[in-house]
Amino acid sequence: MPLHAWIDESARVANADPPAYFLGGVIAAPDVSEAHRDALRPLQNTRRKLHWRDIDGPHRRRVISVIRCFDVRHVVVVGTPMDPKRQERARALCLERLAWELCEHHRVIHTTLEARTPSLMLRDRRTVDALRGRGGLPRGMRVDHGNPLDEPMLWIADQVVGAAGDAHTGDDRWFRALADSVEIVRIEL
Repeated sequence: MPLHAWIDESARVANADPPAYFLGGVIAAPDVSEAHRDALRPLQNTRRKLHWRDIDGPHRRRVISVIRCFDVRHVVVVGTPMDPKRQERARALCLERLAWELCEHHRVIHTTLEARTPSLMLRDRRTVDALRGRGGLPRGMRVDHGNPLDEPMLWIADQVVGAAGDAHTGDDRWFRALADSVEIVRIEL
């Protein structure tokens, strides 16, 4: 069955030694994704997306307990040490590794990156084109940007990279609850 991945990012600079960039994807079969979306929508705290940094501990506990029940895998690439002034470079390197992991180890055929500003999405497209040119990404793999207000699957990636980022800065309680389904890949920036 073809697999899809939804990708989000997080960066940790304050209280992080070393500063780190996190790019993570949730991998799922498209036929189960609608059930995951339906389970997540009631957890929104507003009409916005479900965002790790906007929710408190009890809300995080509810969200993590729901995500733990999903039939998904997660891959998070952690790039260190990140120069805060070169975050886009860190993103490109993490995206290169994540794309390789998704293709080679998980047979993902379609990825959706969380939408950013038009200029930053153009940077992502250039990174993807460069990867294709070097053979680092199969020509048949589709890469899109998705609006997190419209795509709850992106919320899962946000929660997982948020939990991984918190673990990097010393609070691993949320990540421990997900660790069985998360593969961490570390790269040097």
